[in-house]
Amino acid sequence: MPPIQILPSDLINQIAAGEVVERPASVVKELVENAIDAGASSIDLILENGGRKRIELRDDGCGMTADDALLAIQRHATSKLTSFEDLIRVRTLGFRGEALPSIASVSRFSMVTYDGRSEHAIEIEHDPMTATTTDRPAARDRGTTVSVRELFENVPARRKFLKSADAEFRSIIAVVTSYALASPHRSFRVEHNGRCVLDLPAAASLRDRVIAVLGDEIAPLLAEIGSEHEGIVVRGFVTRGVRFGSRRNQFFFVNGRLVKDRVLTHAANRASEAFDSDGFPALALFVDLEPERVDVNVHPAKTEVRFRDSGAIHVLVEHAVKRGLGGAEEGSALLGGAASDILAESSPALVAAGAYTGGEQSLDGLAHQRSFIPPAPQSPPLSWHPAATPLFRDRTALVQPPREQPTLTEPDAPPDLGDLRGRVIGQYRMSYILLDTPGGLRLVDQHVAHERVLYDRFFASTAGTAVDSQRLLTPHLVQTGAAEGAALESHLDELRLVGFEIERFSGNAFAVAAIPSQLLRHDVEAFFRKLLDASLDERTPHLHRLREKVCASLACQAAIKVHRQLGGEEMASLVAQLLDSSNPFACPHGRPIIVDIRHLDIEKHFHRK
Repeated sequence: MPPIQILPSDLINQIAAGEVVERPASVVKELVENAIDAGASSIDLILENGGRKRIELRDDGCGMTADDALLAIQRHATSKLTSFEDLIRVRTLGFRGEALPSIASVSRFSMVTYDGRSEHAIEIEHDPMTATTTDRPAARDRGTTVSVRELFENVPARRKFLKSADAEFRSIIAVVTSYALASPHRSFRVEHNGRCVLDLPAAASLRDRVIAVLGDEIAPLLAEIGSEHEGIVVRGFVTRGVRFGSRRNQFFFVNGRLVKDRVLTHAANRASEAFDSDGFPALALFVDLEPERVDVNVHPAKTEVRFRDSGAIHVLVEHAVKRGLGGAEEGSALLGGAASDILAESSPALVAAGAYTGGEQSLDGLAHQRSFIPPAPQSPPLSWHPAATPLFRDRTALVQPPREQPTLTEPDAPPDLGDLRGRVIGQYRMSYILLDTPGGLRLVDQHVAHERVLYDRFFASTAGTAVDSQRLLTPHLVQTGAAEGAALESHLDELRLVGFEIERFSGNAFAVAAIPSQLLRHDVEAFFRKLLDASLDERTPHLHRLREKVCASLACQAAIKVHRQLGGEEMASLVAQLLDSSNPFACPHGRPIIVDIRHLDIEKHFHRK
């Protein structure tokens, strides 16, 4: 084994960069936090190629003197800590003194800063190839400008793991809009490839900033949440009556710090699961407590925290979110012994009315109570009764009855899953097409089958063939949030390829003048919602390119829906088109189209085998 030695400082910085700087969004996060700690009221961000080529952040904060600026790019140099006692009561977003030296070690780094009192500003440049630093006098108003170019240029192994420019850009927008929520009195502006993609002026209130970030359409659906107990304050806003396909519109902050915390996420999920709705509500949740009661020094990127009393935080957050969604009684019951105190502060009328009874019930048992939710109304019986449709015996049809009668015994080999031949014998629950096949009974989901057919058609149209569009009598306005607007802007070229005429109208609104002929006008909003869900949710591995996202979302919205009665010819035509598709067994989102029930299994259920 080689002898133990102390590593050189440039290698130490690159190792630290591996923990702190994972991608361009990590750089932006650290720089935005520094700007906020410096007291900036205006933060401007300039990006090129999704931050891979250039990240430049300008603020009007307090700035630094020349001596402080030179120390700032040294490891563990900070003005935010002086003793261990400061570490256990951190009140700033940054405190380790690792961000700037880590960023400088993996990029072409420069910084211009002025404190408003010195004779002039100072400009510092760092070359990662030679690990040399130069400085010279400069001119600028009070504040700091940090420029990061060619990220990971000297670490090719890290650079090749970066995602596409579009994916990195969306991650950066998510970081900026998150901190914009926590700082409504600050203005944020983002420019990407020479075009302004995000402009959030200072807001009068947190509610105004939440509406600016999430979109004007959620304004009437926002409900304020708030609760306080023993020095822990939970506040924020949640949407009632609207859900999203992912948690991308859920933001959690602890003492102003953006975090990803399992306790907070689980508490919010428990609260929303009490209501019979699919999806996730939009949520901006702020937890304020004494710094001594939370440890922020548990993750290199400071994205995780550890609460001293996580159980109390969980119960208080669940109670607050549930009250915001409309379930005060059950939320209070979950608090157990602390419920009477909190209800006495927030809803004394409920205590007087005996809404809380206490007791020794477990949290799990109480979590399943649903006494305050009225029972769901029973669906009226369907007036249509499914019946077998005529068989199609046209020899020219692609879907025909089998030439030989199926045997009553199990075939020697299972039927080829690539063989869709069979007789259409009916429709089940106006949602599934039934086929009699040599191997047994086959069910085809009519919605996802049509979705697959349309997806192939739309995707082929983007290759250059003409697309049928229908012009709207009046343009349709699509309102988006700040992050959604930036994502939609990157999709405009792909949307035009599939038949849309769309332009940015003003702010985060887009005007749609024409839509594909297969899409109905009242489906436009739902289409864009699904497209943005797929674009902003990076956990969707089956959608890698913009064109696939657009075509998949458009096909899903334009396809025939479940609970729609189809005629025999319609079902035969749909199955025939499915047979010619690129993948008859899965829709573009990965859901199965076909389910087979073996004839032998059917006979076993009837005790014939």
